[in-house]
Amino acid sequence: MKRLKSSRLWKNRYIKIVVLVLLVLTGIIAFWFCLKTAFKSEYPLLPIDAGSMKPTLNIGDLVVVQGVDVSEIKAEKLDGNIIVFRRPSNPDELIVQRAMNKTLVDGFWYFRTQADNASSPFWWRGQNVEDTWGDGYFHQKFLIGKVVGKIPYLGYIPMYVSAFLRTPEAMFLVIVLLCFVILLKYPSLLKKKLKPQVKALL
Repeated sequence: MKRLKSSRLWKNRYIKIVVLVLLVLTGIIAFWFCLKTAFKSEYPLLPIDAGSMKPTLNIGDLVVVQGVDVSEIKAEKLDGNIIVFRRPSNPDELIVQRAMNKTLVDGFWYFRTQADNASSPFWWRGQNVEDTWGDGYFHQKFLIGKVVGKIPYLGYIPMYVSAFLRTPEAMFLVIVLLCFVILLKYPSLLKKKLKPQVKALL
């Protein structure tokens, strides 16, 4: 009877843990999609992991990114919008710089940007001819949005979590947790391995 009660207790705890984890994950996913919809941006929140935009943006800041029409981007040397865009030569990499100039070419906007602590605008190169234009301007298709706010230090959380998930220790932890969950769900696997040893001793 005690074994049955303990097994039922473990199962109940396991179910509660699974339900709680699912609720938390569902809440996080729902919150992220709400942010994407509200700010009309693929990346509504983005951590700053480099110091190229100091002193305006510092390492560890979490910036809020608003999706806007490309024609609404303010591009000026002193007071241009800080924008988020994909690197033309590597679209998987996100860049945060200030829009310094823009020009309309064949119906498409091209932007020239510069980091706040850089002495000159950056010269962008793309994978295709139409990706860039003139003196390092990049095509509007790489634009994600403009920065409309920042939260100091909060960006360290996703930065450290992302860095940890790429380490061998993280993979080991995931494997241990998976084994623990399997043993909780199927405790009979452990009992089956122990039974032959008990018989041999008898």
